[in-house]
Amino acid sequence: MLTLLISITIINFVIGAWLYYVLRKSRLLFSDRFGYTASYFASSTLGLVASLNFILLFPDHFEIVGVLNILLGITIGFLYGSMLNAQSLIAGIYNGSISAIMGTMLGLVVKNPAICGLPGTIASEQVMMIFFAIFSLCILVISAILLLFSFKA
Repeated sequence: MLTLLISITIINFVIGAWLYYVLRKSRLLFSDRFGYTASYFASSTLGLVASLNFILLFPDHFEIVGVLNILLGITIGFLYGSMLNAQSLIAGIYNGSISAIMGTMLGLVVKNPAICGLPGTIASEQVMMIFFAIFSLCILVISAILLLFSFKA
């Protein structure tokens, strides 16, 4: 299961890097509105997915991983937001950090559903971790396709 989680995490980062490369290469064609939307959308999705994957990989050190996830979300937001203007930069940093916090919380709830008062016997912990890891991969792929489609439309 650890190999699957590591593989999905690497695939997510490769998709994020590829999406950044494609958007960065054609950033001169953006309008301000699309740049803001792309920064908002990409940093939110990537921050959520990356922090979820990291908290599923290292669940025993959630304090350290939580702080690193927030820094990672801010970095992702800075990278995507710095493509166009200050408005996009602020939106990217804010949404990257908030989505990193949400991904960390989601990962902790996946590990222990009793935190939110959910029954812990719906599925085993491993099944839930695999489901959410694959779900994060699907969210990122769909988000990348939608973002690229909206750019070409």
